[in-house]
Amino acid sequence: MHAPLLTPEDVDDFVILRARAFTSATRRKLTRDVLQAENLPILEWQLLFSIARFGSCHVAYITQRTSIDPAHGSRAAAALEKKGLITRCEDPENKRRKRMSLTPEGVETFQRIWPKARHITTTLTNRLAPHELQEFKRLLDILNAVTEPTT
Repeated sequence: MHAPLLTPEDVDDFVILRARAFTSATRRKLTRDVLQAENLPILEWQLLFSIARFGSCHVAYITQRTSIDPAHGSRAAAALEKKGLITRCEDPENKRRKRMSLTPEGVETFQRIWPKARHITTTLTNRLAPHELQEFKRLLDILNAVTEPTT
């Protein structure tokens, strides 16, 4: 047995704990309140959302621009294809890659989930005044830019 190794001040300065608590709470609520009914794991939703966000693209394009791990992204793509939510076809620019596109069912699924996902996020962030939310997003953008890989 031993005493704590960190002071409360040390932990308070470790901002990742605060960020993780917020994102974890958001993911749990999204999974529980929306995705379970859709039989869609969070990773598959993230990939579906990314395709809706970026348009037809390959897994590497998405993993380079999101926090999705390439191996997990490939598995999620296979699952989404099996569910009929995406199709994959040869990329004319790189024959080794497959471009993913939403199927009509994938578009319908996205359009059904998206308003609910937005509502969950809004419910959590509406505790901030509009200017505070804008500042929060600005600060996150600064921190995320530091962590983006240089190409």
